[in-house]
Amino acid sequence: MTTEGTSRRLDGEGRGKAPRGLTQRALGGMLWTFSGTGVQVVVQLLTIMALGRLLTPAEFGLMGAAAVVIALSQIVSQIGVGPAIIQRRELQPAHLHVAVTLSCLLGFMLGAMVYFGAPAIARFYRIPEVEPVLRAVAFLFPLDGLNTVAKSILTRELRFRLFVALDVGSYVVGYACVGVLLAWLGYGVWALVFATLTQAVLRAILMYRAARHPLRPSLDFQAAKDLLAFGFGHSIAQIGTVLSQQGDNLVVGRWLGPAALGIYGRAYSLMVMPASAFGRIVNRVLFPVMAQVQDERDRLAAAYERGLAIVALVSLPISAFLWAVAPEFIPVVLGPAWAAVVPAFRLFTIGLLFRMSSKLSDACTKAAGEVNIRAMIQVGYAVLVVVGALVGQRWGVNGVAVAVSVAMGINWLAMAQLSRSVTGLQWARFARAHAPAALLALVIGVAAAAAAEAGRAAHLGNLPTLLAAGLASAVAAFIGVRLRQGLFLGPHGSWAYAHGQQLLRGTSRRGGRRRPEAEELAPAAEAGSK
Repeated sequence: MTTEGTSRRLDGEGRGKAPRGLTQRALGGMLWTFSGTGVQVVVQLLTIMALGRLLTPAEFGLMGAAAVVIALSQIVSQIGVGPAIIQRRELQPAHLHVAVTLSCLLGFMLGAMVYFGAPAIARFYRIPEVEPVLRAVAFLFPLDGLNTVAKSILTRELRFRLFVALDVGSYVVGYACVGVLLAWLGYGVWALVFATLTQAVLRAILMYRAARHPLRPSLDFQAAKDLLAFGFGHSIAQIGTVLSQQGDNLVVGRWLGPAALGIYGRAYSLMVMPASAFGRIVNRVLFPVMAQVQDERDRLAAAYERGLAIVALVSLPISAFLWAVAPEFIPVVLGPAWAAVVPAFRLFTIGLLFRMSSKLSDACTKAAGEVNIRAMIQVGYAVLVVVGALVGQRWGVNGVAVAVSVAMGINWLAMAQLSRSVTGLQWARFARAHAPAALLALVIGVAAAAAAEAGRAAHLGNLPTLLAAGLASAVAAFIGVRLRQGLFLGPHGSWAYAHGQQLLRGTSRRGGRRRPEAEELAPAAEAGSK
């Protein structure tokens, strides 16, 4: 596709009010993204189950140590130009040329720094075995730089079905196929390394073929200034976010060793899996949609309040269920050798709402352009995580988990306050949005705990006890919602339930034909500008 063609698709000449059909577009996009993300979560869970039985905690710990460097360098290599492409009202070809140039240059530079700095990083960790792993994953950074513009264009155009298909497909090939096969053949940590590289290469190729953006380099000063005005603040915030997500791993790996990091990382990753899945939905759907209504405060506030309620309805029941069945859930998922993960996993389930709700607040403030204050909050959060982990490591993995969970709660409140200042949402409405979910979680948690205790007393075994608890929770939730829908779902949950049914019925009626709400989302950015 030519530069001019890309410009015609992406240019936002004087966007006025976002179209009223945006809600239906967003719901259609969320349906496709949720479906694809659900598939990825299932594949990811099955992959974790396989790898947990094929690899040791120390091997997971080696990759976890490298993941700290990977995550930080990937964010810096993009310097926020990707989100700036999504958020800008007017996007010219020069912006794309500059975005490609900046992201690729920094990707190659940081890849070289990690490759040649691997011995020093290994000495810091006091884990010599991590050096060759770091040198191998250094090739991820230029790949991620190359992919920045393509995935941002797909997100800006709201081409959710295609984005999800490419992302899920590359993950399935990388981890479920290459990773599991190599682990089965005895390659240890290198199974994880090659799985990650395979996913990155495949995703970069497929997304570029889908976006077909220009690759000609440019250092146009004005275009760079336009992107970096938003992108720099976003990058600072993302660096804070990554440090908050990886700082505890850094501390555990440095002071407690790779085996402890493997245990801690499995507990954290299982908790964060639903939050990460939701984060992908927020970034791919709600962020670009909220960016289109950023000047309409009432609509932004209504969307934020409704999002809070739906997030709570998802996260709080999951937390209650997982807390109750953690002693069975961990052996079923990871295998009997991972029993040490249970206490930390239980602690982390408390923070699921904090993680998921913070991602919604993050999208809201990012869409409104409040990147500098957001950056300060994320840096403060990172400091809390690292300092808390340093203190908590004296009590081992569980001490770190407690400290990190407290930091999550503080960050949740800080991001909620910033979102309230952007939208004008009152604290009373904020609290009411969470009340139905808390009641539903209480019902599910009690039902799951009672069924789990009965299964343990009867010595049913891990899997039958887990299934019994799941069935009891589902029945309790169904009866509660059936009898008092308004009490357990609230107005926002009832709205989401009704609209979800409409979308599913519409998809079913159309069969294999194109669905306008999902397929024709690509012109949404342009439609919002007319």
